Amino acid sequence: MRGTSITALAAAIWLASSLLLSVPATATDPDAETAVTWGQRSVVLEADGGRDIIRLLPPPSAGGVNRQGPALPDLPFPPADTGGMPGHGTPGQGARLSGRAIDVPIRFEPWPGYETLSYIGVRFDSVTDPTLAFTLGLRRHTGVFVTETTPGGPAALAGLRFGDFVIAIDGTPVTETSQLVQEIEARQPGTDGTLSVWRVGDDASSYLSELRHLAEGGSTPAMLFLGKLYSNGTGVPRDATEAITWYRTAALAGSSNGMLFYGDALAGGAPIKDVVEAERWIRKAADAGNVAAVYRLGRMYRDGEGRPRDPLEALNLFKQAAEANYTPAMVAVGLMLEGGSGIEADHLQAVRWYKRAADAGDADGMAALGTMYSTGRGVERDYVTAATWYDEGAKRGQLLAIHNIAVLYDKGLGVSRNAQTAADYIYRALEMGYPFTYQQMTQNSQSWSRDFRRELQLRLAGGGYYGGALDGAFGRSTLDAISRMVETQ
Repeated sequence: MRGTSITALAAAIWLASSLLLSVPATATDPDAETAVTWGQRSVVLEADGGRDIIRLLPPPSAGGVNRQGPALPDLPFPPADTGGMPGHGTPGQGARLSGRAIDVPIRFEPWPGYETLSYIGVRFDSVTDPTLAFTLGLRRHTGVFVTETTPGGPAALAGLRFGDFVIAIDGTPVTETSQLVQEIEARQPGTDGTLSVWRVGDDASSYLSELRHLAEGGSTPAMLFLGKLYSNGTGVPRDATEAITWYRTAALAGSSNGMLFYGDALAGGAPIKDVVEAERWIRKAADAGNVAAVYRLGRMYRDGEGRPRDPLEALNLFKQAAEANYTPAMVAVGLMLEGGSGIEADHLQAVRWYKRAADAGDADGMAALGTMYSTGRGVERDYVTAATWYDEGAKRGQLLAIHNIAVLYDKGLGVSRNAQTAADYIYRALEMGYPFTYQQMTQNSQSWSRDFRRELQLRLAGGGYYGGALDGAFGRSTLDAISRMVETQ
């Protein structure tokens, strides 16, 4: 397993759901819309002009095709709660886990399929909320949380486990998953290094016991963290009932994030669906000043969750959250202004909102801005600028950006043509389970150059998925290899 299991979203402070892949059962026109399932949310992507550039589509106008906005593996949150915080007089809020700092020697092994890069076989997630970091015992305000290790991989052999926080690599402090992944990939394969780790408890079981004890003592950050672990099945069996119980407990304790998570779970139907009650809790969180709840409420109006669709009210709510510097809302405004959402299209304004999100570090904003430049909507078509924004999004693990920059490298648009680099990006997108990339490689591979296809076969062979000829012909053996790779992930 490589790097991080999720696509990073700006201001996300909780563990996000792993991406689940559902492949269309029949071949489709590669230039037409492609409906896929990403996690538990339906996403519609659109190929552009036969070049396989894809863009996010805004939601439909009334009676139109169901087109949702950017796929969100999970609900992003602002870096602060408006209730149940330390110092607010709520019992248990000042409590934190006790741990210890240890150094873990580790061997950086060649990454299968990328023999010049290193890997350690672990999945991470960032914790960037100071309150949560404090509750989990970190000395600094941020850390990279270990969610899973690959059996027999370097991290597992070194003793790294679920619940550990990586705080430095060879003495260099790390705060985000993307930074840690880049540091690992930059190491020479076969060399040794040291991970500085913050560890609570003697094993994963004792870690969970201490976390539960903290939550039962009244710590709302611990309640929410436990809820996300059970919701995602991270370190524990997936249990929607247990998850929603912790969300509700946090909500009743006054946590606005708890209200939001509880409402979102009710809206999603895990384990029960009650959209009316969901809106009540989400609105309560929004009234308490939780900007992410304002954004989530906008999604309910945009998508018609439990109510008639109201694009204008959705846009107003998105703008309200965006003006509070909540970048997912900025992207949502841009998507609605692209058109097809029940309001008049304004591509120039869409570009401005995407640019604002991108400048603030939002990877979805970077990918969306790249598509505007590569398709010439709202701006003059400029593949060089498109490539720049795709590259920035790809560095942050944004899957649409990873796929689209591969297209540019294969076609030589805005960058020097490089089949090897294109194959590197596509292999990465497949490894991360991106449905559109899978569809393109299995149903529309002939639109990609033979050199690219040969390089992808080489990477599939290096990863142990393919044993056929390196001829660039995507026959049954190559397609089966791609499917095996995706299924393995």
